[in-house]
Amino acid sequence: MIHSAPTELQLDALREVANVGCGHAANALSKLVGGRAVRIEVPRVVVTRASEMAEIVGGAEAQVVVASLDLVGDLAGRLLLVLQKDDAQQLSAQLLIGDQPSARPLQLSAIAEAGNIVASACLNAIGTFTGFRLLPSTPTLSQDTAGAILQGTVRDLQSDAGMVTVLEARFMTTTSPLLRGQLLVVPRGSSLEILLHRLGV
Repeated sequence: MIHSAPTELQLDALREVANVGCGHAANALSKLVGGRAVRIEVPRVVVTRASEMAEIVGGAEAQVVVASLDLVGDLAGRLLLVLQKDDAQQLSAQLLIGDQPSARPLQLSAIAEAGNIVASACLNAIGTFTGFRLLPSTPTLSQDTAGAILQGTVRDLQSDAGMVTVLEARFMTTTSPLLRGQLLVVPRGSSLEILLHRLGV
């Protein structure tokens, strides 16, 4: 098990994994919103405590909608599509044009399905890059403060040192109406070690 923070060499390798996966996720999102270009920032790797993870997405009190999917296959962990409340409404409106976008159950279903498609694209790309078999579980959708959602969502993914390593990328559409969000990949502590070994670092 990894008991200390990843080295700089390991962080570089993880950033490359995040870059591959999140780039494909952005392409999938672009198709979902009618082919509009989606710009993705250079992915980061953040090592933090589960209790402090909400700081990555705007602070513990930020109102967010989160599509959460477990990693299934050769690695264990969780993938999170995180949207601020206004962006979640924007995404559902774009996905449900002509299909009663004001109906709340449809809004939630659309965001969950978007999470599933984006997660599948991300994990397929990471799987191809690393040689691992990776699939997403059925998405779970949560609406609350970032602190309430994220601390509970990733608590069981901590390493023995009580830390989580988060592969994070921010994305946004390049034309109006703007849509922003974040994609977080959080490997379980034991799977992080397996991943780093496969990457040769």
